[in-house]
Amino acid sequence: MLLALCGGSEVLAAQGGAEPQSPPVPATVRGRVVIPVGEQPTPVGGVFVTLHRVGPDAAGALDSVRSAPDGRFVLPYSRFGSDEAVYFAAVVYRGIAYFSPPLTSPRTPEEDGMIIVFDTTASRVPFGVQGHHIIVARPGPDGSRKVVEVYELSNDTTVTVVGKDSLTAVWSTALPKGVSDFAAGQGDVAAAALVERDGRVVMLAPFNPGIKQLSYSYTAPAGAFPLERTLEAGTGVLEVLLEEEAAQVRGASLRSQGNVTTQGRTFKRFLGNGAPKGEQLRIDVPVVAASTRKRVLVGLAVVMAVVMAAALARALSRRGTAIAVPPAGPRAETLAAAIAALDARHEAGDPALNAAAYAAERASLKQALAAALEKP
Repeated sequence: MLLALCGGSEVLAAQGGAEPQSPPVPATVRGRVVIPVGEQPTPVGGVFVTLHRVGPDAAGALDSVRSAPDGRFVLPYSRFGSDEAVYFAAVVYRGIAYFSPPLTSPRTPEEDGMIIVFDTTASRVPFGVQGHHIIVARPGPDGSRKVVEVYELSNDTTVTVVGKDSLTAVWSTALPKGVSDFAAGQGDVAAAALVERDGRVVMLAPFNPGIKQLSYSYTAPAGAFPLERTLEAGTGVLEVLLEEEAAQVRGASLRSQGNVTTQGRTFKRFLGNGAPKGEQLRIDVPVVAASTRKRVLVGLAVVMAVVMAAALARALSRRGTAIAVPPAGPRAETLAAAIAALDARHEAGDPALNAAAYAAERASLKQALAAALEKP
Protein backbone atom coordinates (compact mmCIF):
# COMPACT_ATOMS: atom_id res chain seq x y z
CA MET A 1 0.00 0.00 0.00
CA LEU A 2 2.78 2.44 0.88
CA LEU A 3 4.52 1.61 -2.38
CA ALA A 4 1.41 2.69 -4.20
CA LEU A 5 1.27 5.89 -2.18
CA CYS A 6 4.84 6.78 -3.03
CA GLY A 7 4.62 5.83 -6.66
CA GLY A 8 1.52 7.77 -7.68
CA SER A 9 -1.09 6.22 -9.97
CA GLU A 10 -0.45 2.62 -10.89
CA VAL A 11 -2.18 0.09 -13.08
CA LEU A 12 -4.17 -2.43 -11.08
CA ALA A 13 -2.95 -6.00 -11.28
CA ALA A 14 -5.78 -8.50 -11.55
CA GLN A 15 -5.45 -11.42 -9.15
CA GLY A 16 -8.16 -13.67 -10.53
CA GLY A 17 -10.55 -15.64 -8.31
CA ALA A 18 -14.26 -16.21 -8.18
CA GLU A 19 -15.31 -13.32 -5.95
CA PRO A 20 -18.76 -11.78 -6.47
CA GLN A 21 -18.58 -9.24 -9.29
CA SER A 22 -20.63 -6.10 -9.83
CA PRO A 23 -20.86 -3.92 -12.94
CA PRO A 24 -18.87 -0.66 -12.77
CA VAL A 25 -20.63 2.08 -10.80
CA PRO A 26 -19.70 5.76 -11.30
CA ALA A 27 -18.63 7.29 -7.99
CA THR A 28 -17.18 10.49 -6.57
CA VAL A 29 -15.33 11.23 -3.36
CA ARG A 30 -15.31 14.77 -2.00
CA GLY A 31 -13.12 15.64 0.93
CA ARG A 32 -10.79 18.06 2.58
CA VAL A 33 -7.23 17.86 3.87
CA VAL A 34 -6.78 19.67 7.18
CA ILE A 35 -4.26 19.95 10.02
CA PRO A 36 -5.22 20.72 13.63
CA VAL A 37 -3.89 24.14 14.63
CA GLY A 38 -5.30 25.55 17.83
CA GLU A 39 -9.02 25.02 18.14
CA GLN A 40 -9.81 25.08 14.41
CA PRO A 41 -8.53 22.78 11.64
CA THR A 42 -6.39 24.58 9.08
CA PRO A 43 -6.66 23.62 5.38
CA VAL A 44 -3.70 22.01 3.67
CA GLY A 45 -3.53 22.88 -0.02
CA GLY A 46 -1.28 21.65 -2.78
CA VAL A 47 -0.82 18.06 -1.57
CA PHE A 48 -1.55 15.01 -3.68
CA VAL A 49 -4.64 13.04 -2.68
CA THR A 50 -4.56 9.49 -4.07
CA LEU A 51 -7.57 7.20 -4.33
CA HIS A 52 -6.87 3.53 -3.60
CA ARG A 53 -8.73 0.30 -4.06
CA VAL A 54 -7.94 -2.90 -2.12
CA GLY A 55 -9.87 -6.04 -3.02
CA PRO A 56 -9.42 -9.81 -3.39
CA ASP A 57 -9.39 -9.42 -7.18
CA ALA A 58 -7.17 -6.33 -7.58
CA ALA A 59 -5.43 -3.63 -5.56
CA GLY A 60 -3.67 -0.38 -6.31
CA ALA A 61 -3.98 3.37 -6.85
CA LEU A 62 -6.81 4.53 -9.13
CA ASP A 63 -6.24 8.26 -9.53
CA SER A 64 -4.86 11.31 -7.75
CA VAL A 65 -5.42 15.07 -7.58
CA ARG A 66 -3.90 18.02 -5.73
CA SER A 67 -5.90 19.59 -2.94
CA ALA A 68 -7.11 23.16 -3.54
CA PRO A 69 -5.83 26.07 -1.39
CA ASP A 70 -8.79 25.54 0.94
CA GLY A 71 -7.81 21.85 1.29
CA ARG A 72 -10.76 20.55 -0.69
CA PHE A 73 -10.52 17.87 -3.36
CA VAL A 74 -12.88 16.01 -5.71
CA LEU A 75 -12.03 12.63 -7.27
CA PRO A 76 -14.41 10.89 -9.69
CA TYR A 77 -13.82 7.14 -10.07
CA SER A 78 -15.57 3.84 -10.83
CA ARG A 79 -16.37 1.15 -8.32
CA PHE A 80 -15.91 -2.22 -10.01
CA GLY A 81 -15.16 -5.90 -9.51
CA SER A 82 -15.52 -7.66 -6.19
CA ASP A 83 -18.19 -6.43 -3.80
CA GLU A 84 -15.63 -6.89 -1.01
CA ALA A 85 -13.28 -4.24 -2.36
CA VAL A 86 -12.46 -1.29 -0.09
CA TYR A 87 -11.88 2.25 -1.40
CA PHE A 88 -10.14 5.06 0.49
CA ALA A 89 -8.23 8.28 -0.13
CA ALA A 90 -4.73 8.92 1.19
CA VAL A 91 -2.21 11.72 1.57
CA VAL A 92 1.53 11.65 2.27
CA TYR A 93 2.35 14.66 4.44
CA ARG A 94 5.93 15.24 5.64
CA GLY A 95 6.76 11.63 4.86
CA ILE A 96 3.85 10.09 6.78
CA ALA A 97 0.79 8.50 5.15
CA TYR A 98 -2.69 9.52 6.35
CA PHE A 99 -5.98 7.97 5.25
CA SER A 100 -9.64 8.79 4.96
CA PRO A 101 -12.23 6.44 6.43
CA PRO A 102 -13.31 3.66 3.99
CA LEU A 103 -15.55 5.08 1.27
CA THR A 104 -18.69 3.01 1.64
CA SER A 105 -20.93 4.97 -0.73
CA PRO A 106 -20.56 5.92 -4.43
CA ARG A 107 -21.28 9.50 -3.38
CA THR A 108 -19.07 10.43 -0.43
CA PRO A 109 -19.87 13.73 1.30
CA GLU A 110 -17.02 16.02 2.31
CA GLU A 111 -17.17 15.20 6.02
CA ASP A 112 -16.72 11.47 5.28
CA GLY A 113 -13.80 12.12 2.92
CA MET A 114 -11.88 14.35 5.32
CA ILE A 115 -8.20 13.51 5.84
CA ILE A 116 -6.50 14.87 8.95
CA VAL A 117 -2.72 15.25 8.81
CA PHE A 118 -0.32 16.28 11.55
CA ASP A 119 3.03 17.92 12.06
CA THR A 120 5.83 15.58 13.14
CA THR A 121 8.25 15.60 16.02
CA ALA A 122 11.30 13.52 16.90
CA SER A 123 11.16 14.68 20.51
CA ARG A 124 10.34 12.19 23.22
CA VAL A 125 6.59 12.02 23.86
CA PRO A 126 5.20 9.94 26.73
CA PHE A 127 2.38 7.75 25.45
CA GLY A 128 -0.56 6.77 27.60
CA VAL A 129 -1.22 3.08 28.26
CA GLN A 130 -4.96 2.65 27.91
CA GLY A 131 -4.74 -1.12 28.24
CA HIS A 132 -2.16 -3.84 28.94
CA HIS A 133 -3.18 -7.49 28.64
CA ILE A 134 -0.98 -10.50 29.53
CA ILE A 135 -2.08 -14.01 28.48
CA VAL A 136 -0.17 -17.06 29.78
CA ALA A 137 -0.93 -20.39 28.12
CA ARG A 138 -0.68 -23.82 29.71
CA PRO A 139 2.76 -25.52 29.43
CA GLY A 140 4.03 -27.47 26.47
CA PRO A 141 5.77 -30.87 26.69
CA ASP A 142 9.04 -29.22 27.77
CA GLY A 143 7.38 -27.13 30.49
CA SER A 144 7.65 -23.83 28.62
CA ARG A 145 4.66 -21.53 28.21
CA LYS A 146 3.72 -19.13 25.44
CA VAL A 147 2.96 -15.62 26.68
CA VAL A 148 1.12 -12.98 24.64
CA GLU A 149 1.09 -9.31 25.59
CA VAL A 150 -1.25 -6.73 24.07
CA TYR A 151 -1.01 -2.97 24.55
CA GLU A 152 -3.38 -0.14 23.70
CA LEU A 153 -1.20 2.99 23.53
CA SER A 154 -2.47 6.54 23.10
CA ASN A 155 -0.74 9.56 21.62
CA ASP A 156 -2.68 12.40 23.18
CA THR A 157 -0.78 15.19 21.41
CA THR A 158 -1.46 16.87 18.05
CA VAL A 159 1.80 15.73 16.43
CA THR A 160 2.96 12.50 14.84
CA VAL A 161 5.94 11.11 16.73
CA VAL A 162 8.79 9.78 14.58
CA GLY A 163 12.25 8.47 15.33
CA LYS A 164 15.32 10.58 14.69
CA ASP A 165 16.36 7.83 12.26
CA SER A 166 15.15 4.41 11.16
CA LEU A 167 16.73 2.73 14.23
CA THR A 168 15.47 5.13 16.92
CA ALA A 169 12.68 3.74 19.08
CA VAL A 170 9.42 5.66 19.26
CA TRP A 171 8.29 3.50 22.22
CA SER A 172 9.72 0.54 24.10
CA THR A 173 9.06 -1.73 27.07
CA ALA A 174 11.07 -4.38 28.90
CA LEU A 175 10.79 -8.10 28.27
CA PRO A 176 10.87 -10.49 31.24
CA LYS A 177 14.25 -12.08 31.92
CA GLY A 178 14.99 -15.49 30.45
CA VAL A 179 12.38 -15.51 27.68
CA SER A 180 12.98 -16.35 24.02
CA ASP A 181 11.29 -16.68 20.62
CA PHE A 182 10.01 -13.10 20.48
CA ALA A 183 7.49 -12.53 17.67
CA ALA A 184 5.43 -9.48 16.74
CA GLY A 185 1.68 -10.12 16.52
CA GLN A 186 -1.38 -8.55 14.96
CA GLY A 187 -2.35 -4.96 15.58
CA ASP A 188 -1.92 -1.45 14.24
CA VAL A 189 1.87 -1.73 14.07
CA ALA A 190 3.52 -3.70 11.26
CA ALA A 191 5.48 -6.74 12.43
CA ALA A 192 8.67 -5.36 10.88
CA ALA A 193 8.36 -2.24 13.05
CA LEU A 194 8.12 -4.15 16.34
CA VAL A 195 11.43 -5.80 17.25
CA GLU A 196 13.40 -7.14 20.19
CA ARG A 197 16.53 -5.23 21.14
CA ASP A 198 18.69 -5.63 24.26
CA GLY A 199 15.94 -7.22 26.30
CA ARG A 200 13.28 -4.70 25.28
CA VAL A 201 10.43 -4.56 22.78
CA VAL A 202 11.06 -1.60 20.48
CA MET A 203 8.51 0.14 18.20
CA LEU A 204 10.05 1.87 15.18
CA ALA A 205 6.84 3.00 13.42
CA PRO A 206 5.58 6.62 13.40
CA PHE A 207 2.79 7.16 15.90
CA ASN A 208 -0.07 9.47 14.86
CA PRO A 209 -2.31 11.12 17.44
CA GLY A 210 -4.88 8.60 18.59
CA ILE A 211 -4.75 5.01 19.82
CA LYS A 212 -2.68 2.12 18.46
CA GLN A 213 -2.95 -1.51 19.45
CA LEU A 214 0.12 -3.72 19.27
CA SER A 215 0.85 -7.26 20.37
CA TYR A 216 3.75 -9.64 20.65
CA SER A 217 4.51 -13.08 22.05
CA TYR A 218 7.45 -14.93 23.54
CA THR A 219 8.28 -18.28 25.14
CA ALA A 220 8.90 -18.41 28.87
CA PRO A 221 10.75 -21.57 29.98
CA ALA A 222 9.91 -23.21 33.28
CA GLY A 223 12.94 -21.51 34.85
CA ALA A 224 11.59 -18.03 34.01
CA PHE A 225 8.80 -18.44 36.56
CA PRO A 226 7.73 -16.80 38.71
CA LEU A 227 7.42 -14.26 35.89
CA GLU A 228 7.90 -10.75 37.23
CA ARG A 229 6.93 -7.49 35.56
CA THR A 230 7.15 -3.85 36.63
CA LEU A 231 4.71 -1.42 35.02
CA GLU A 232 6.73 1.30 33.30
CA ALA A 233 3.73 3.63 33.03
CA GLY A 234 0.35 4.09 34.63
CA THR A 235 -2.15 1.73 32.99
CA GLY A 236 -5.86 2.35 32.50
CA VAL A 237 -6.92 -1.30 32.27
CA LEU A 238 -4.58 -4.09 33.40
CA GLU A 239 -5.67 -7.63 32.59
CA VAL A 240 -3.98 -10.98 33.19
CA LEU A 241 -5.36 -14.27 31.80
CA LEU A 242 -3.96 -17.58 33.07
CA GLU A 243 -4.91 -20.85 31.39
CA GLU A 244 -3.88 -23.10 34.30
CA GLU A 245 -6.26 -23.46 37.21
CA ALA A 246 -3.42 -23.57 39.77
CA ALA A 247 -1.63 -20.49 38.35
CA GLN A 248 -1.77 -17.22 40.28
CA VAL A 249 -0.84 -13.57 39.76
CA ARG A 250 -0.07 -10.97 42.39
CA GLY A 251 -0.50 -7.25 41.80
CA ALA A 252 -1.78 -4.50 44.06
CA SER A 253 -4.47 -3.37 41.60
CA LEU A 254 -5.54 -6.82 40.36
CA ARG A 255 -8.74 -8.54 41.42
CA SER A 256 -9.98 -12.00 40.43
CA GLN A 257 -12.88 -11.97 37.97
CA GLY A 258 -13.49 -15.71 37.79
CA ASN A 259 -13.05 -17.72 34.61
CA VAL A 260 -13.60 -16.72 30.98
CA THR A 261 -13.75 -19.01 27.96
CA THR A 262 -12.60 -18.06 24.48
CA GLN A 263 -12.10 -20.27 21.44
CA GLY A 264 -12.72 -23.34 23.57
CA ARG A 265 -10.02 -22.44 26.13
CA THR A 266 -10.69 -21.41 29.72
CA PHE A 267 -8.65 -18.78 31.53
CA LYS A 268 -8.59 -17.37 35.04
CA ARG A 269 -9.10 -13.63 34.67
CA PHE A 270 -7.60 -10.89 36.83
CA LEU A 271 -8.46 -7.24 36.23
CA GLY A 272 -7.21 -3.92 37.55
CA ASN A 273 -8.14 -0.31 36.81
CA GLY A 274 -5.82 2.64 37.14
CA ALA A 275 -2.70 0.57 37.88
CA PRO A 276 0.09 3.01 38.82
CA LYS A 277 3.57 3.23 37.35
CA GLY A 278 5.95 0.95 39.23
CA GLU A 279 3.36 -1.64 40.25
CA GLN A 280 4.94 -5.08 40.59
CA LEU A 281 3.37 -8.14 38.98
CA ARG A 282 4.35 -11.71 39.85
CA ILE A 283 2.91 -14.66 37.93
CA ASP A 284 3.28 -18.08 39.59
CA VAL A 285 2.50 -21.33 37.79
CA PRO A 286 2.30 -24.96 38.95
CA VAL A 287 5.59 -26.81 38.60
CA VAL A 288 4.66 -29.68 36.30
CA ALA A 289 7.26 -29.13 33.63
CA ALA A 290 9.42 -31.80 32.07
CA SER A 291 12.40 -30.47 34.01
CA THR A 292 10.57 -31.16 37.29
CA ARG A 293 9.60 -34.65 36.20
CA LYS A 294 13.23 -35.25 35.32
CA ARG A 295 14.37 -34.13 38.78
CA VAL A 296 11.76 -36.38 40.39
CA LEU A 297 12.84 -39.39 38.35
CA VAL A 298 16.51 -38.74 39.04
CA GLY A 299 15.70 -38.61 42.75
CA LEU A 300 13.79 -41.86 42.50
CA ALA A 301 16.68 -43.49 40.67
CA VAL A 302 19.03 -42.52 43.48
CA VAL A 303 16.62 -43.87 46.11
CA MET A 304 16.20 -47.09 44.17
CA ALA A 305 19.97 -47.49 43.81
CA VAL A 306 20.49 -47.02 47.56
CA VAL A 307 17.72 -49.48 48.40
CA MET A 308 19.06 -52.05 45.95
CA ALA A 309 22.59 -51.68 47.31
CA ALA A 310 21.35 -52.17 50.86
CA ALA A 311 19.33 -55.23 49.85
CA LEU A 312 22.33 -56.70 48.07
CA ALA A 313 24.56 -56.13 51.10
CA ARG A 314 22.07 -57.89 53.42
CA ALA A 315 21.73 -60.78 51.04
CA LEU A 316 25.50 -61.21 50.80
CA SER A 317 25.90 -61.09 54.58
CA ARG A 318 23.23 -63.79 55.02
CA ARG A 319 24.46 -66.17 52.31
CA GLY A 320 28.17 -65.42 52.40
CA THR A 321 28.36 -65.59 48.65
CA ALA A 322 27.59 -63.43 45.67
CA ILE A 323 24.12 -63.63 44.26
CA ALA A 324 22.53 -62.22 41.13
CA VAL A 325 20.05 -59.47 41.84
CA PRO A 326 17.11 -59.77 39.44
CA PRO A 327 15.74 -56.61 37.87
CA ALA A 328 12.79 -54.93 39.51
CA GLY A 329 9.55 -56.46 38.39
CA PRO A 330 6.30 -54.82 37.39
CA ARG A 331 5.42 -54.26 41.07
CA ALA A 332 8.50 -52.08 41.65
CA GLU A 333 7.99 -50.14 38.42
CA THR A 334 4.40 -49.43 39.36
CA LEU A 335 5.40 -48.18 42.81
CA ALA A 336 8.15 -45.95 41.37
CA ALA A 337 5.68 -44.42 38.91
CA ALA A 338 3.20 -43.86 41.74
CA ILE A 339 5.83 -41.98 43.77
CA ALA A 340 6.68 -39.81 40.75
CA ALA A 341 3.02 -38.99 40.18
CA LEU A 342 2.52 -38.20 43.86
CA ASP A 343 5.53 -35.84 43.87
CA ALA A 344 4.27 -34.08 40.75
CA ARG A 345 0.87 -33.55 42.38
CA HIS A 346 2.54 -32.16 45.49
CA GLU A 347 4.74 -29.72 43.53
CA ALA A 348 1.75 -28.62 41.46
CA GLY A 349 -0.06 -27.63 44.66
CA ASP A 350 -2.90 -30.15 44.32
CA PRO A 351 -5.51 -28.83 46.81
CA ALA A 352 -6.73 -32.40 47.46
CA LEU A 353 -3.29 -33.41 48.76
CA ASN A 354 -2.37 -31.71 52.04
CA ALA A 355 1.09 -31.97 53.60
CA ALA A 356 0.20 -34.72 56.06
CA ALA A 357 -1.50 -36.90 53.46
CA TYR A 358 1.40 -36.41 51.06
CA ALA A 359 4.02 -37.38 53.67
CA ALA A 360 2.08 -40.45 54.82
CA GLU A 361 1.33 -41.72 51.31
CA ARG A 362 4.90 -41.17 50.12
CA ALA A 363 6.37 -43.01 53.14
CA SER A 364 4.02 -45.93 52.52
CA LEU A 365 4.94 -46.09 48.82
CA LYS A 366 8.68 -45.91 49.57
CA GLN A 367 8.36 -48.75 52.09
CA ALA A 368 6.47 -50.84 49.58
CA LEU A 369 9.08 -50.07 46.90
CA ALA A 370 11.94 -51.12 49.18
CA ALA A 371 10.15 -54.36 49.99
CA ALA A 372 9.54 -55.07 46.31
CA LEU A 373 13.18 -54.50 45.45
CA GLU A 374 14.34 -56.86 48.21
CA LYS A 375 12.38 -59.79 46.84
CA PRO A 376 14.62 -62.32 45.03
